[in-house]
Amino acid sequence: MNKIALLLASLMLVLSISIEAQLQEPIKVEKRFGTVFTQNGKVLKPRQLLEITHNNPVAFKSMQLAKKNYDAGAVFSFVGGFMVGWPCGTALAGGDPEWALAGVGAGLIAISIPFSTAYVKHTKNAVSLYNDGLTSVKEDVAQIKFGMTNGGIGLKVTF
Repeated sequence: MNKIALLLASLMLVLSISIEAQLQEPIKVEKRFGTVFTQNGKVLKPRQLLEITHNNPVAFKSMQLAKKNYDAGAVFSFVGGFMVGWPCGTALAGGDPEWALAGVGAGLIAISIPFSTAYVKHTKNAVSLYNDGLTSVKEDVAQIKFGMTNGGIGLKVTF
């Protein structure tokens, strides 16, 4: 009988730990070199933010829009950076650079700036919606507590 009680108590401990582990920490917005989004001390990439906000439909929709802006901005800035870098590399190597190519690249980099700004705006909105949703979820989650009681080992479930 004692082995069954010990096994049941161990099972309840694992269950209560796993339920508490499912509660998510809020996402923090930090100003570093640009705007950085962190959770549990880890910097989150746009794809990770999309996965995290998946359980909150409103935050997820805002994050999808943010991710589209991020992707578009990344394409423009990458192509623009390449177009600026190629003539600069040619000039450093002693060749005849195409400065018009660098000018078009600079224009593409300038086009990427509004996309980056929109990404940060929509991501901040998604994070705010997600964090607001966390407080209401934490209040509604059932809590399981177990331990020694007057009659032996006890289990208490609160909603």
